[in-house]
Amino acid sequence: MIPAERIWHALDTLAQERGMTPSGLARAAGLDATTFNPSRRQTANGVWRWPALPSLLRALDVLRVSLAQFEAKAWGYTPPDTAAESHTPRFMRCLPLSWLQQEGVLDSAGLPAGGLWEQEETFFTLSSPSAYMLRVDTESMEPTLRLGCSLVVQPALCPRGADRVVLIRSSHPPVVGILQEKPVPAIQPFGRSALEPVPAPEAGIWLHRIVLISG
Repeated sequence: MIPAERIWHALDTLAQERGMTPSGLARAAGLDATTFNPSRRQTANGVWRWPALPSLLRALDVLRVSLAQFEAKAWGYTPPDTAAESHTPRFMRCLPLSWLQQEGVLDSAGLPAGGLWEQEETFFTLSSPSAYMLRVDTESMEPTLRLGCSLVVQPALCPRGADRVVLIRSSHPPVVGILQEKPVPAIQPFGRSALEPVPAPEAGIWLHRIVLISG
C-alpha cells in the first residue's frame, strides 16, 4: 500500500509542475477549494489521511494523469508529462519470475546480470538504473497476481514492513508477498497462508522491494 503522505506529495508535485496550487487544483476539478488543503491532510494526532478516491480521480483527470502514472509518481518514478513523451520508448531489463532461481541471473550485488534478461518497453522513467521487471509465469498466486502480469523491482530501495517484496535465493523458487517485520521478519506469500521466514543476509540471498505491479 502506498503511504498516504506519498500520495499527497505526488499530488502536490504534479500540480506544481502544471503551475497549480492545491486549492487551484481542487477548483479546477469542480471540488471545494479546501479539499486538498494541507491542513486537512492529517488528524489531530498527526496521522496522515488518504484523499477520497472520487476527489483524487477528478484531480487526476484535470492533471491528465492515469492511475498507473500516479502510482509510479508516488513511488518515486517520473511519469510522462506530454503525449509526445508518453510515446517515447523506455526499456527495462525483464525476466520470467521463475528464472530467478537460476545461477548467474544476478551478480554478487543482487543486480541483473547475464544474457537471459530481455529488454521490455515500459510507460515510465525510473529513478534507479538498477531497477528490473519480473513477468509472472505461474498461476499459483492468483487472484492477487495474475499469470502474465509484471512486477517492477527496485533493489536500491530498502524494504520495510507492509512492502511488497520478492525473496531471491539461488536454486530456490522466488517468494513474492508482503513483508512483516514483527515479531520476526517474515513474508506473507501471495497464494498461500504459511509465512516464509526471511533468512539472515548472506551471499546468494536478496530481499528486493516491488514498487509497482502492472498488467
